[in-house]
Amino acid sequence: MSKELFEAIEKHDVDGLARLLSQGADPNAPKAEWPQWLPLQAAVDELEEGGPVEALILLLRHGARVDDMGPDRTATPLLMAVFRRQLEAVRLLLAAGADPNYRGSEGDSPLRVCVELGEHAMAALLLCCGATRTIDEFGGLSGMSALGRAASRLDVPMIELLLRAGADPEASDLDRQRARERLPPRDSENQDTWDAAAALLAGRSRG
Repeated sequence: MSKELFEAIEKHDVDGLARLLSQGADPNAPKAEWPQWLPLQAAVDELEEGGPVEALILLLRHGARVDDMGPDRTATPLLMAVFRRQLEAVRLLLAAGADPNYRGSEGDSPLRVCVELGEHAMAALLLCCGATRTIDEFGGLSGMSALGRAASRLDVPMIELLLRAGADPEASDLDRQRARERLPPRDSENQDTWDAAAALLAGRSRG
């Protein structure tokens, strides 16, 4: 029945998915072939192709494990939803108890990915749901913390959000750099934004 379950997810067949789950299909059985996703991961992936968010709701209601990464151990459904900028899916997964601090196989965390993507509303939601516990951690390909990544992007609203949530501007990252040391070079095109970011990271309010 697992093959039929994935077919229903891939075809965006909500009624078929509901029927299979009610008949006892396992919402935690991985796909037999590559990628060996779990049904919940497959449903998140299909969102980019117009897949229904109702598929996630059905899987969660029938016992899909919200933080399971499956055989390949690459990413949780929440991290996948963040990468794909699927805010509604992120809301559903967090409401179902997804851990906002889980790291992916390359050291990515949902919060750091949000910062990388400039997803302010998503980052705020993650912080409300417990991402503050690891707010100063660094990782991923950049080796930066969330605050350091925001500084490197000169994303002043994100810097403000992270500081309000308790990010430590003195915390060092993988390269022993503090957030203010991650600011890009100041030039004529970015001087106002640069000054605002530097002031915030130095503990001074804007304006």
